[in-house]
Amino acid sequence: MKINRKKYIYTGGIILLIIIITTRYLDTLYYFNKANIRYTIGVYFKSGYYKGIIHQFKYRVADFDYIVDTRYGLHNKELNKLRIIVKYSEKWSEHSEIVMDTVPKWVLSPPKDGWKQFPPDINWKGAELDTAYMKKMGIAIPE
Repeated sequence: MKINRKKYIYTGGIILLIIIITTRYLDTLYYFNKANIRYTIGVYFKSGYYKGIIHQFKYRVADFDYIVDTRYGLHNKELNKLRIIVKYSEKWSEHSEIVMDTVPKWVLSPPKDGWKQFPPDINWKGAELDTAYMKKMGIAIPE
């Protein structure tokens, strides 16, 4: 019985290609599709070294703490006071990425289930705000 090696190589290549495409686009199609995206606030946690400096941020979803890290965009920042926006998946809360927008001082905490829309676009609606600080600085209080 003669084995057709080209047939097996071709079939194996197609299966490998399907696996690569599926895993590559799983984020876009499932975890980070429009219905599953949420935003919250991440606070600086610690820095470490692994092929360069890694800054870690802690964020809370449903009374659980998660950690997300980044290597970029934090030069000349006072890290201990830095709070940034974290985008996470409602389906898998640990699956997240950092959005390089800082959170204003007057935003104290996010809504319990996070924001469904990008917070600066909706003027931080749903967040706990420091209204006394906002009045003092002349910042309009969102309704």
